[in-house]
Amino acid sequence: MMDRQSHNLLLTQLLGLLVEDGFSSKQLFSLPQLQMLAGKDIKSFNAIDILSILEAAAYLSNDSMLMFRLARRMDITSLGTFGFALMSCADIGEALKLLLRYRQSINRLAPSFKVCELINGVALRIQLGVGSPTQQRLITELIFAQILFITEALINNLIPSGEIHLSYSEVIGQKSFQALFSVPIKFDQAHSELVIPQSILRSRLSTANPAGHVIFKSQCEELLRGLNRVENFSAAIRRILIQAGGQFPMINQVAERLYVSESTLRRRLRDESTNFRAICDEVRNVLACQYLSTTKLAVSEIANLLDYTEAVSFRRAFLRWNAITPSEYRQRTTEILDNANI
Repeated sequence: MMDRQSHNLLLTQLLGLLVEDGFSSKQLFSLPQLQMLAGKDIKSFNAIDILSILEAAAYLSNDSMLMFRLARRMDITSLGTFGFALMSCADIGEALKLLLRYRQSINRLAPSFKVCELINGVALRIQLGVGSPTQQRLITELIFAQILFITEALINNLIPSGEIHLSYSEVIGQKSFQALFSVPIKFDQAHSELVIPQSILRSRLSTANPAGHVIFKSQCEELLRGLNRVENFSAAIRRILIQAGGQFPMINQVAERLYVSESTLRRRLRDESTNFRAICDEVRNVLACQYLSTTKLAVSEIANLLDYTEAVSFRRAFLRWNAITPSEYRQRTTEILDNANI
């Protein structure tokens, strides 16, 4: 499956970088926040697990450029059929549309994007609904760097124009960040986005292959559908909801993304002894535990992120799920981490 291969490659390359820096995988997974993942099969890791691994690796290496180094290793040849589909596009604009269409079939970490039309181009604005602020920064750097490096590979040249906007402040040690790219980087912006001018979107690809493009695009479409044939519907819905953060789509919208009718989806979930509401509650609980253990957000803020109109409703739900209040869960998690660091 394409996204499992991508996860395997991502972690393999990440561990390789850590070894180069003098750290072993045993050191990485012995960190308190990853001990629960030690010994697990990589194929069983979900998006939150991968984000935790990225954050732990950045902490262990103390390298603010780690995500950019990782992106360099995840080149276009690692994308399989999707990579060939990109290379067969007529221009960068067509390749961008392909990326937006099939991003989820490449990698479960692939975030959503909002395409904002500009006077002379577009802004590809990243949409992240899950993860701590540090994890969101890391995945933003990884994804943006991948897109820019792949674009350079497609046009076989440096990108002559455009901008990188980042919504956070410059991290200590990232002064050399600008040297990696030919376009200016601006921190402390309103949004994290790639500003792509029309001149870049119209850049022709020397590898363009109209006939091959039809075939590769068809294969990508089949792979996209295949994501839901090789896993049960419960798992597919969990993946969609986790990527959405707390702003969950309606069941009819989820059904559309899974290429089935709403009635078919409800029937399949009954066959799997569950329902849409139960899965939503399960994912809300996962996200709530993640927010409580990795952020300092107030319980009321977490309730709002998870689409609860009142904090008291969230507290009741969390107590029902875990037999413990959100505040008690946060305190217990803090004590466990403190004891592990002694």
